[in-house]
Amino acid sequence: MKIPRDGVEDPLLYEIMYFSPVELGDERYTNKLYFQTDIYNRTWPTLMADRMAHQIEKLKHCEMGIVAFDDEFRKTHRKAVIGHCKMALAYLDAREARIAMKLCEQCMPATKSSEPRLQSDPNAEFDFLRIIALSNLACAARRVKFFQKAIDALAEAKSLCLAGGDSIQQHPLLIALTLLNLSAVLGDIDHDEHGLRWGLEALAMLYNLFSTLELPEMVQAYYLSLACHNAALLNVKLGRWADAQELVDEGIEFTKILGENDDTLRSKLITIGAHAKHVPEVFLSEAVNALNGWSQERGVWNLSFWDFTMPEVKEVIRVLQNTLTLNKIIIDQKDDDRRYDTAVENEHLAELMKAVVECHCMEMITISGIDFQTRKVWRRVKKRGFLETRWYASALNFADVWGGSQTPETGQYQGLLASLNHFMKRVAMGLLVVGNETEGIDLSDNGINLTSITMLVHALCKTDRLARTRPCRRLILRKNDIGVEAAKELAKIWDAAEPPQEEEEEVSSDGEGFADEDEEFDPTAEAPEHDELQGVTALDVSENGDIGDEGFQAILKGISRYNCFKVLTANAISLTAAGCACLEGLEQTRLDTLILNQNSFGCEGVANLCEELSKCTRLRVLELEGCGIKLEGAKALRELLRHHLKLQEISVASNQLSDDGAIEFCSGVAESSLKSVNLAHNGIVSDDASQSIGDMMRSCHSLLKLVLSGNCFDHLGPSHIGSAIEHSRVLTLQLEEMGLTADSMDDFLDQGAAETQDLQELTLNKNPIHDEGLAIIAESLSIGLKNLRLSHCGLTSGAQAILLSLVSLSPNLQRLDLSYNSLGPKGCLDMVKWMDQNDKESFSLSFLELSGCSLGDEGFQLLVPIMGSLRFLGLRDNGITSAGLQAVMSANQMVKLQTLDLEGNQIGEQGLHALTERFQKEHKRSLWNPKQLTSMIDLVILKNNDISPALAASTEAFVKIYNPLMTILW
Repeated sequence: MKIPRDGVEDPLLYEIMYFSPVELGDERYTNKLYFQTDIYNRTWPTLMADRMAHQIEKLKHCEMGIVAFDDEFRKTHRKAVIGHCKMALAYLDAREARIAMKLCEQCMPATKSSEPRLQSDPNAEFDFLRIIALSNLACAARRVKFFQKAIDALAEAKSLCLAGGDSIQQHPLLIALTLLNLSAVLGDIDHDEHGLRWGLEALAMLYNLFSTLELPEMVQAYYLSLACHNAALLNVKLGRWADAQELVDEGIEFTKILGENDDTLRSKLITIGAHAKHVPEVFLSEAVNALNGWSQERGVWNLSFWDFTMPEVKEVIRVLQNTLTLNKIIIDQKDDDRRYDTAVENEHLAELMKAVVECHCMEMITISGIDFQTRKVWRRVKKRGFLETRWYASALNFADVWGGSQTPETGQYQGLLASLNHFMKRVAMGLLVVGNETEGIDLSDNGINLTSITMLVHALCKTDRLARTRPCRRLILRKNDIGVEAAKELAKIWDAAEPPQEEEEEVSSDGEGFADEDEEFDPTAEAPEHDELQGVTALDVSENGDIGDEGFQAILKGISRYNCFKVLTANAISLTAAGCACLEGLEQTRLDTLILNQNSFGCEGVANLCEELSKCTRLRVLELEGCGIKLEGAKALRELLRHHLKLQEISVASNQLSDDGAIEFCSGVAESSLKSVNLAHNGIVSDDASQSIGDMMRSCHSLLKLVLSGNCFDHLGPSHIGSAIEHSRVLTLQLEEMGLTADSMDDFLDQGAAETQDLQELTLNKNPIHDEGLAIIAESLSIGLKNLRLSHCGLTSGAQAILLSLVSLSPNLQRLDLSYNSLGPKGCLDMVKWMDQNDKESFSLSFLELSGCSLGDEGFQLLVPIMGSLRFLGLRDNGITSAGLQAVMSANQMVKLQTLDLEGNQIGEQGLHALTERFQKEHKRSLWNPKQLTSMIDLVILKNNDISPALAASTEAFVKIYNPLMTILW
């Protein structure tokens, strides 16, 4: 390394540094060129050697008293010896080490006097001159591998340096450099322990020296990095990896000051560090570049070419913890053959993901082509298209992500990781869990099995997390490859979950014999504070058919260890009666919801479940749909419902209760505190069964919702249900696909249903009631109705007047579904006219579904007058073309919807242009005066129309500039 001569003013310091690797000014280089001229031509410098011999004779004359040993002689003698050593160093620089060694040996007599009076003269500086000569000799001897000669010379030099004990008289820099040279030579002959001792001593001396000595910063950095390199190399040879790593990192920090003048010290340190850290040399070089922003792409580090061994992962973590420039990491691994213990690997991968999330400058991580924002991992990073990266780019303000700025309740990752190998799945899941900021994580349909689920469990069990992240409390693992062993591994997520202990609560009940509804979520009595919960409180493992009984019991065993657990969903997991028999421990949890749909455990399984669930006093929701439940199972459920105080919702849809089972079940519901009952598709037919359902509705005063869809009652069935409505508190009644006709509706409403003012929602989809049935509904059931669904009910265009009557006489009707009825273009004409002629305060209708009603362009245009009062208008599959959309957009009337659904029509380019042009004008006016924004659609759905991908892309770019308030779904 070369620095300007004026950087060091002290002549002694200059001479010491001259005989080190640091070049001051041009003198050393000039000397080297001089002794390579024709006069010397790398041969023995006879004239210069004769001069040194003559000087040695003069010194002897001084010893004999012939010549005076005065200041002039001392000055001349010192200059001669230093000059001779510089000549030897010039030969050494010219790769003539043997000549340099002989020259140093020749001048040795001039560095020591046999006369004690002369030797002890402090102004003569014999020790200083000898140390310089010995150091030069050692360097030359080392060059030709005469290691013993070099050690002997440096040992003597060291003795001279340290001869004074506490009153050391030599310059500290000279001592440090001598010890450093000795350490290096001792390392050459494998005396590593001894060499390391003097190397560390030299490093410590340099640190202390530079705290007081004023030297150029580059010089200090050079000496320190040189000492670190030497000590690190010896530590590697001794197998002291941690010490070597520390010294390498320290040395590389010093080379930052040197820049290009590091004499390859940085690359040498990287080579040593690679051995110490057990990583490839090129990898460590990348790590150093990534840490300091030295690579060509200073903010990006592609790790896809490395094996992700534990040492490599540790080094990446170190980089992430210290970098100020790295903002993106790329990870991809095609080979899934991992060579290390999975548990240890998971731990390091989790720490790596924590470092990624914690790194302040890190913005994005790409895992097998999937981009994640490190601060909001739940957001999907959007790949920019051609328009966004070319000629539109300068004018657009594009959002780089899908999703809003608000953190969702559940992070949606369904199918996102399905194509990744299991190692990359573990990497991704580690990121999603460690960086989680949502209440839940949905990892459905990702092919997660025993190999990859271990990482999920490990990450969920980590307790040290950033303050801005949250523990996952709701875990969704639907449609994966979870079997028995994977289920056992999954159960370990509750091993480390230790919720705060609490005092035992007392369950109080009101005068009617069931628990107070508000009591069950009392945070002071039932659960610790939300932020204190660390474990998963809700789990969904549905549609993992290999879990079976053994896997289910393993999961329950894990759940039972965490008394804050609340929700378990396990649909279609091949659960049988045997698996339902072992639910011990669930009563110790806060189990609130249990969903076991599509498991064929039959009556025996239900009996086993009911026996255990009777002990779960906090259970509110129970779903057992499609479980093969018959009469005996209904009896078991009856007893559970009679004695369980807090159960509020139960669904036994798609079972085989039949009439007798329904009667038994309803007798239990009558004595319960249920709010919702689902008996759909159970083959309930008889009048006795329908009478039992009616009695249940009258007796259960807490019942608010009843689902009877798919049960085709006998002729008296509708009468029994209808007569019970008036004397019940039911607000929602679902009667889909029950074969109801106009006569059935007449019987239903004639028995008291028409008198009730409580019924708010009635669903009659897929019942052939036709126009006559609609007329009966419009005349009889209108006061409190808010939601009426009549999809696939055989309505025709002749129902115009009936629809008018329905809407005009139903002041509270907010949602009306008339989809897939043959209403034709003018089926809603009367209703539209009435709504247009009356104030919005006269009706409540804001959600109108008219999909599949054969409206065409004409029917679409006739709906324009009410587009300013609706919030949702569904017009799927209506044969609407561009002409219809153009006509609607050109109409001089208000169009103000939250959602316009035009999926499955025949709209093309012209209609799309009309849509965007209309609302572009509205947006322009609103820029001057926001109150002028009278027309707007927040969301337009145009899927499955005659719109090409190119047209969709260009339109989306246009909309983002000129109408950013509108979103179009293609």
